[in-house]
Amino acid sequence: MSVESKGQKKRVLFVCLGNICRSTMAEIVFRGIVHSKGILDSFEIDSAGTSSYHIGDTPDPRTVQSCNQNMGKSISEESLKHFKSIPLHRARQFSDEDFSKFDYIFAMDESNLSNIKKVLKHSTTKDNHIATVKRLGEYHTHKKINVEDPYYGDMSNFNICFNHVHDCLVNFLKEIESLN
Repeated sequence: MSVESKGQKKRVLFVCLGNICRSTMAEIVFRGIVHSKGILDSFEIDSAGTSSYHIGDTPDPRTVQSCNQNMGKSISEESLKHFKSIPLHRARQFSDEDFSKFDYIFAMDESNLSNIKKVLKHSTTKDNHIATVKRLGEYHTHKKINVEDPYYGDMSNFNICFNHVHDCLVNFLKEIESLN
């Protein structure tokens, strides 16, 4: 089953503060989910941060550990092998150009959404914007709108984040599939 619209890939960007925890986790999880369904080629998936704190850094090791521990429960063995073979993402900062590169831009919380809207307010390329911008948590089964930042917590906070993100992404994909 393809979710491409008129031969176009769906382009999805996940955004948090530093691009080393939540947005990177969402990118990893979504790649795993769509790979497991055999539709990875129907998507372009990326992540970014609204700050410049961690540009060039790899994901927080706890993000990778949580994905390693939890993804095997929800994706195929082949997809898990694929996930483990991907080079680690390097953090980048969200930019004005992302509004025209992506169909969906998902903020992890209200602060991230506010920062994205500030970039939009000062955009010089508004005529080219195609992205739908919203919080990922709007897709949560129980409407937990903000994906809490696990950075200052322990491994349990990363696992809670994983479950939150996974729930949202399963529901987002269901919506995308229903539209095609």
